[in-house]
Amino acid sequence: MLEASFASSSTVVVHFNAYGRRGTVRCYYGATPRAADSGFPALTGWAKARRAGVGFPTIKCGVESDRPGYWSNFGWIQWVTQDFDRGRKPFRVVDRLPAFLDRDLPFATLGYAPTFFDAPAYLSLPAIDWRATLFLCTLPMMSRREAIAPLAGFTWGYRIARRGSSPTAHPLTLATTADWRQVRTQLTRRHRSWRFATRFVEAVASPA
Repeated sequence: MLEASFASSSTVVVHFNAYGRRGTVRCYYGATPRAADSGFPALTGWAKARRAGVGFPTIKCGVESDRPGYWSNFGWIQWVTQDFDRGRKPFRVVDRLPAFLDRDLPFATLGYAPTFFDAPAYLSLPAIDWRATLFLCTLPMMSRREAIAPLAGFTWGYRIARRGSSPTAHPLTLATTADWRQVRTQLTRRHRSWRFATRFVEAVASPA
């Protein structure tokens, strides 16, 4: 199923081949036209969910693995930076669902060929530069001594130039080795019980 935020074809397609894993990631990138189109009403307990996210960028990334069974277990890790105007303190976070913030878990989502979905939302529309670096990673299954290794990565986000103005999406681009180096530094500081591989073999893009 494709959300109404996306066109019928993927925006970016990349192929990965590293750490014994081979496969394809198809990313869809668009804007949220209505809160319901990004599923915000499913966020139980958030009173403003029914009018959130309109005009903000929305991303969905699906994984197709070339190897069977447990080779297809992956996790998505996302690092988010938020820079505000007027001297407000910047915000940095390993992105996770609120229900899991008390767990030492670096993944936003994980499982068998997991799809990643994210739709930012601000109702107050502060002046902000919001950027995300997203990585598909291997998933340790036997112990945390297994290093989490990046397979494919993307950068995306948006900017609100003046308070109250509409968000402008940053382009969806492929993450680089330097991006993984920066994210890995934060991961090793914030999730000390996990190991993270140093090497990132950049995925190869193909026509969408």
